[in-house]
Amino acid sequence: MGMMHRVSLLMLTCGVLLGLSQPAYADLGQTGWCKSDTVPKIDIKTSTDQVSWDYSKSEKDLNNFTIDTVNPYGKTAITDVGGLMQGGIVLGETMSFKTLTHNRLQQICFWYDKITVTLHIKPTIYIANEFPQNSCKHNAIKEHELKHIQVDREIVNKYAALIGAGVKQELARQQVYGPYKVSQSKEAQAYMAGRIEAVLKYYNNMMDDERRRRQQLVDSLNEYERVNKMCK
Repeated sequence: MGMMHRVSLLMLTCGVLLGLSQPAYADLGQTGWCKSDTVPKIDIKTSTDQVSWDYSKSEKDLNNFTIDTVNPYGKTAITDVGGLMQGGIVLGETMSFKTLTHNRLQQICFWYDKITVTLHIKPTIYIANEFPQNSCKHNAIKEHELKHIQVDREIVNKYAALIGAGVKQELARQQVYGPYKVSQSKEAQAYMAGRIEAVLKYYNNMMDDERRRRQQLVDSLNEYERVNKMCK
């Protein structure tokens, strides 16, 4: 069996994946020659761009922006937008696999080598040009909008930990995939990537829901009234 041991490293940037309903030759499992030689590495990275400030738009311009939160004064209330924070949390991932090929049988086994997940915030704060810099209203709006960014930072830190635990749990379910026919290599990689992407999608949806709820709390009626009264 010495001729079979060709270990290789494959990189994959996840995107649209092909499906594989079940591993070929799954009955062989992790017995015999189909074994991993490393433990997968999990790297969860968080990052935030510096806040980009834009004071060029008017209140009328900002009224036309699409925002996630609901006007606390009600859907029918006509209010001008003095400031807003734009930019969400971007989740990305890359992964690499190691393989072991049995040349005589033309079979191949896969295992995860490294999975890197990134959570990135790219915030822009707009403050209407009706409120000059350093004016009371400008500073009050700035203070409010920075609260939105703080929420995003807290969300990112929370879900970085949750995603790391979720990926680790998924990897513990199965250490090696195969043997597959060598001709099924692309489908095998897509199947493995899809399992990790399903975990990330689960936590991304949870993160979006919590982010929406917490950002709405920042845009509460009490908070709006507090900001409006600061410069009376």
